[in-house]
Amino acid sequence: MIRKSRWTFVQYLRTSKAFGTFCFMIFSSVIMAKLDTGIVKQFWLINPTLQDSQKGTCVHDKSCADHLFDGLLKYGSIGLILETARAILAKFSFLISNRPQFVREFRQIWNLKLALFLAAYVGIYRSTSCMLTHFNLNGSTGGPAVAGFLAGWAYALYPKYQIFTLALTKAIEMSWEHWIKTNRNLPDWVQRLARLPFVYLAQIVSFGYLGHIYAFHPHLSPSFHVKAMDVCSKNLTLNMRRTLIGWFVGHPGEPAW
Repeated sequence: MIRKSRWTFVQYLRTSKAFGTFCFMIFSSVIMAKLDTGIVKQFWLINPTLQDSQKGTCVHDKSCADHLFDGLLKYGSIGLILETARAILAKFSFLISNRPQFVREFRQIWNLKLALFLAAYVGIYRSTSCMLTHFNLNGSTGGPAVAGFLAGWAYALYPKYQIFTLALTKAIEMSWEHWIKTNRNLPDWVQRLARLPFVYLAQIVSFGYLGHIYAFHPHLSPSFHVKAMDVCSKNLTLNMRRTLIGWFVGHPGEPAW
C-alpha cells in the first residue's frame, strides 16, 4: 500500500533513506529491549547475551575485542553467502544455457551491501553493549535499547523493504507478547483477542493481499515474491492472473484451476 500510494508526503517518506533509517533504529531498539528480558523469544537478526552477571563485567567468554571481531566475521560471512545464493538464483537460467552471460549478469547484481549491513548491525550492537556494560549501564532496561537503537543505523547501508517490514512486524509482535506475558491484569477484551489464531488469520490476509498485488500491480512486486508465488502455487497464481487479464481485454483464457 505504501509503494503504490500517490500521496506526495507518503511518496517522500518512502524514498527518504534518513526517515527509513530512523524508523528502523526505533524498531531495532524495541526489539533488542524485549529480547534482552528473556521473556520474549522470537527470531531476529541477532540474539542478545542476557546480562546475568555482575555489573561492569561482560557475560561473553571471549574478550570484548574477540567477541566483536567474531560477530563481524560470522555475520559478514553469512551476508556473503546469502547474497551469492540470491544472485545465483536470480540468474540461474543463464547458468545452464549461457555461462558467459551468467558471469556478466552475476557481476552486475552481486554486491557487498547485505554483508556490510549484517556485520555493521552486529558490530555496533556488540561494541555498544560492551561499552555500556563497563560503564554499568547495560544492566538496566535502557542499555539494550540504546545499543539496539544505534545498531539500527546499519539499515542505511542496505535500505530494503523486506528488512524494514520485518523489523516493523517483529517490534509489534514482541511488544504485544511481552505485554501479554508480563501484565497480570489484562482487560477482558485483550484476553479474548489473545485467543484468536492470529498467525493463521495474518497468513490468510497476507497471501490474499500478495495475490492482489501480483495480479493488479505486478510492477510493484519484487522478483523473488513473483517467483515464490508461482512455485508455491504450482503456477496457479500465474494462471489466475492471465485469466483475469484475458477477461479484462475481452479474450478469456483457460480456467486457472
